[in-house]
Amino acid sequence: MDWTVVSREAGGTPPMTITVRIIVLILAIPTTLVCGLRLYMRKFVLQSWGLDDWMVMVALIMVNGFSVIAYTITYYGLGVRTKNVSEADILVWWKIYYAALCCYLPVAAAVKTSLVLFIVRLFPTRGIAIAGRCILGFVALFTISGTLALAFQCRPFRAGFDKTITDAKCYSVNTSFGILMMQGVIMFVVDVIILALPIRRVWQLQMPRARRVMILGLFCIGFTACIAALVRFSTLTYATDETDYTYAAARSLIWMEVEFNLGLMSGSLSSLRKLIKLRPFQWSRNPSSPSSSTGSRSTNLELGFHKKGWGRGITKQTEINRIFETADSSQELITPIYGQGELCTSTKAFPSPTTESA
Repeated sequence: MDWTVVSREAGGTPPMTITVRIIVLILAIPTTLVCGLRLYMRKFVLQSWGLDDWMVMVALIMVNGFSVIAYTITYYGLGVRTKNVSEADILVWWKIYYAALCCYLPVAAAVKTSLVLFIVRLFPTRGIAIAGRCILGFVALFTISGTLALAFQCRPFRAGFDKTITDAKCYSVNTSFGILMMQGVIMFVVDVIILALPIRRVWQLQMPRARRVMILGLFCIGFTACIAALVRFSTLTYATDETDYTYAAARSLIWMEVEFNLGLMSGSLSSLRKLIKLRPFQWSRNPSSPSSSTGSRSTNLELGFHKKGWGRGITKQTEINRIFETADSSQELITPIYGQGELCTSTKAFPSPTTESA
């Protein structure tokens, strides 16, 4: 059956094409809502705007832009058997596919950068900061080199998206498959490293196990995105399919959408606790009030008290800038104290004897 003719004249659409469109919308709408609410709260409610918020805005624009590409290409043969796609649509399909191919690494890099900056702000320790800079530097270099490798896969370069050029020299299908697989594996490893950064820090906090698990649970969506990237590996064989590529590429595109959207959402959900009434930590506005005294440990959680030190040069005292579930913010900022003083908006996990006696 000629699905192209059917879809245009009778309103029928192949099941795979419908699936792609539905999944794109199901992912794009909640991602936009979650990130939009996060940015609104950070800017107008909490009045605390940082570099990670800027990056979330950039990543959201890029992810939604990729979703537009994914949705648009379904009107030019994605999800349809190649033999049933008209030559005119095939030519447009290759142009949109080329754009999507070149956008993969930049979009993935934007999402990963927003997560790294979020974690660095949440845990501004020396080790996390160094690891974050190394990850960002590697992602930037890898994104530039990998995108150029895909953009200039043919000579002349236009042959990458203009299939009317018949005398072009391009990568073989096996070379293209190898490049895509290599990029996917490396980005998957980077995802795992990023999401593993805060686990040890969170687990060392002295608080009920259930609350630590709740914090780590906020990153579980990020691990789901990693699983999506892992599943996508099995779909990359479409790059070697020269007979039915418009249909085979649909599954890979679906998993790319899952990877991008869930990865972006994982860094924004923790900012929405107030909206969804999820209040694992109850802080008192007044540190001197009875609820924040030593007699009420349930409301004055010693966020930042670690079973072991974080490394050389870090004392057992930690500063807690209480911007998690307060009137000023909704996220923790855990910072080691290197000096002896304490800010008026912080508390000490290990009060000195003089402080206790006072």
